[in-house]
Amino acid sequence: MFEVSELKLNLITAISSSDQEEIIASLLYSQGCNIIYRAITPELLTEFINKTEIATSILYSKDFGSESEINNLINSFKQHRFILIEKKFDPADLLHELAKITRPPLFHVLPKNENLVTVIGSPSSPGISTLSNHIALHLQATLIVSTHHNLRPSSGNELIKISATQLGEKIKELSSSKLLIDGGNTVSLTSTLADRRVNAQWLSQSLNCSKSIIYVTKSDESGILYLKDFIEDYSNLVNPPNLICVLNQQKFDRYGRVVQKQFLELTKSCLTVQMPYDIRAIRAATLPPKKYDLWRSTAFSKQIAKIGEYLK
Repeated sequence: MFEVSELKLNLITAISSSDQEEIIASLLYSQGCNIIYRAITPELLTEFINKTEIATSILYSKDFGSESEINNLINSFKQHRFILIEKKFDPADLLHELAKITRPPLFHVLPKNENLVTVIGSPSSPGISTLSNHIALHLQATLIVSTHHNLRPSSGNELIKISATQLGEKIKELSSSKLLIDGGNTVSLTSTLADRRVNAQWLSQSLNCSKSIIYVTKSDESGILYLKDFIEDYSNLVNPPNLICVLNQQKFDRYGRVVQKQFLELTKSCLTVQMPYDIRAIRAATLPPKKYDLWRSTAFSKQIAKIGEYLK
């Protein structure tokens, strides 16, 4: 296999089998490749390529479309490279084939932004958006959220709601401002990139540009298991952002202390914060400034301030 640093390619997948596509996507992401689009139909692939301003390579299966549709695509877009993926393909052969391609710059990669922080968390962790609201208020940062995420608690700070395709340009446009991205939930970064088409682009740009990542997990057994998987996956990344791990809704009973011990064991190599369970946290992020000031002396708000210190 090639090292991650060798295969920095812009790729499109056009594979009809979701299982095969998942296998190929995982392989490509593990080698540092960048999937900029995952096509579902020949029509949507044509529409996307027409809007693409860079040369790319399309990995396609024979049954992605009819023979005439595929031939039409290949003949219409000769500036792009089409690579056939057989039902039984050799991963090593595919990587050797990709290695022959002239390496263009990554489509979504932007320089690290010293003013950008991304908040993500485990699937079992409620409070990712609430914490994003509080941290953005504390930092006086503009909060960027995606149109593809579910409903989130309202925020008292400036908020920009955009699609994944707009994120890179918006980060460049606001590069001199303090920015915080609500990245949503993930188990491990590579598996999320392989499984979720919209989240793949959103997370890719967020991670590439962020100076720091805040990973939120719930204070229970499931949260610890998700955190363990995330930490193991994170350690494999090349030049990753700084990592702050947050144990959310921490309770200080006997079970809570067991979870706390497990959390600290897993996060020895990174900065940590433990957020106490506080129902007022949801309301405080939407209160007028004066009312919010009265709430700042709580244990929850002190931990938000601790995160702010880490991000300086």
